[in-house]
Parts: sequence; structure tokens; C-alpha cells
Amino acid sequence: MKKIFVIALLLVISGCASQVQKGSIQLAYSNYEDRDYQDTLKYISQAENVRDTSQELKAELTFLKAQTYEKMGDYEKAQSLYLYLKEQHKESQYGYLASKRLEQNL
Repeated sequence: MKKIFVIALLLVISGCASQVQKGSIQLAYSNYEDRDYQDTLKYISQAENVRDTSQELKAELTFLKAQTYEKMGDYEKAQSLYLYLKEQHKESQYGYLASKRLEQNL
């Protein structure tokens, strides 16, 4: 009986973590659109800290973070994140988009 309770509790916790991550991502995009870049970075960080984040989602969050730093005028951080995506996620759409962004010389 105790094992069933522990398993059920773990399922609830992991489901909550997933919902927290989804909410953080939505808030990050919303704040980005509102040009509230500090909060955008805060919500990206929250979304990144959830366990079991897929490689594609990590790439998406990194791309959004690079765009945010670019909008904030921190071109060095943006460029390093775009380079990371280009090299480490070259098979994903975010690696491709980062490569194109780098070609435009920030």
C-alpha cells in the first residue's frame, strides 16, 4: 500500500512539474512580446530547471534566450547562445535559425 501511495505521489509531482514548465514557457513568450525582457529571462530559467526537458525544448528555450539578450543589446551573450545552438543542435530548427541569425551578423 505504501508503494502505491509513493508511486501516485511521484506521478502527481511530475505532472505538476510539467504544468509549471508549460506555464513558464507561456509566460516567457508573453513577456517577450510585451518587451519585458527581465521577466522573459526569469521564466525561461524556471522552464529550464524542470527535469526531463527534451533536447528540442532546450534548444527552443536557448533560442528564445538568445533573442531576448539580443533585444536587450547584449550581443555577446546572444551570439554565444546562437553559436551553441548552431554547433550542438544543428539538426533542429533552432540550430538552423541560429545559423541564419549569425549570418546576419547581429
